[in-house]
Amino acid sequence: MADGLGALGRGMIAAMKILFLPTAAALFWALFLPVSAAAQQAPTAPLPAGESGFTWALGLSASNGPDYAGSDKRGSNLRPVIGLDIGRYTLSSGGGGSLLDFDLEPRYTGVSARLLDAERLKLSAGLRIGGGRTHDADSPLYGLPDVRKTLRARLSAAWMFSPELSLRSSLNQDLLGRKGGTTLQTTLQYEWQITPSTEIGLAAGFTVADSTHLRSFFGVPADVALVRTPFAAYAPGGGVKSTDLGIEIKSAVTDRWVVFGGVRFSQLRGDARLSPIVQKPNDYGVTVGLAYRCCR
Repeated sequence: MADGLGALGRGMIAAMKILFLPTAAALFWALFLPVSAAAQQAPTAPLPAGESGFTWALGLSASNGPDYAGSDKRGSNLRPVIGLDIGRYTLSSGGGGSLLDFDLEPRYTGVSARLLDAERLKLSAGLRIGGGRTHDADSPLYGLPDVRKTLRARLSAAWMFSPELSLRSSLNQDLLGRKGGTTLQTTLQYEWQITPSTEIGLAAGFTVADSTHLRSFFGVPADVALVRTPFAAYAPGGGVKSTDLGIEIKSAVTDRWVVFGGVRFSQLRGDARLSPIVQKPNDYGVTVGLAYRCCR
């Protein structure tokens, strides 16, 4: 079964690189120019009198999870929650984008542009800075090369089986050649509105990564193995990186204030799971937060 998953993952990585490379060069134009003449000609409903032309959210969240993927140590942190939606463009950090639509519609970290918003099919593209990892002297990973933050491009698609059930896939690529590699995340999500002001989202998915990404985050270079680090040399190949299960809840305590939270369970798979730096391949993370949002 593991060999089958590995072969499937490598095939998906090869296919998505072929699809992504010509698209990445034009991503800037996809973000900042109209998608098509049809989109330009589509009528836009006027905003109701007295309502703002944009939506924003601002808050704070607390999270607890493993220090790094595969770590047996945990840590907690506070981070700002920021979301801004202007037309078809979204700016999101800390999960703030998911609060902008007054539902659980995911908005990805960074700046995004909605390319297609049909009844069934939704497409978007985005840019974000991230994907880095540094190793302090007290970290078990000390001695391994740091992973530099980079500019990542994203292409995302969602197919809506119904208003509640959707299949979503997001392809991410390091644009600066800083060994961030390529990943593909696919998720099946069900959203359930249990009251007019409270929603629950259930999600199950998997992430595929190429060898560049997995070697940066789970590999041990031969020149530092057993010299600068106690780990033996390890060079993982591309394939399925992890599987995930998650539950999210969001509730409007007033017209503007929203409390939200979630729990996500993750299992490392394939070559990532076999890495010598992995001490706990199965783990979970918890997030809770409070945000103020305005205006529809």
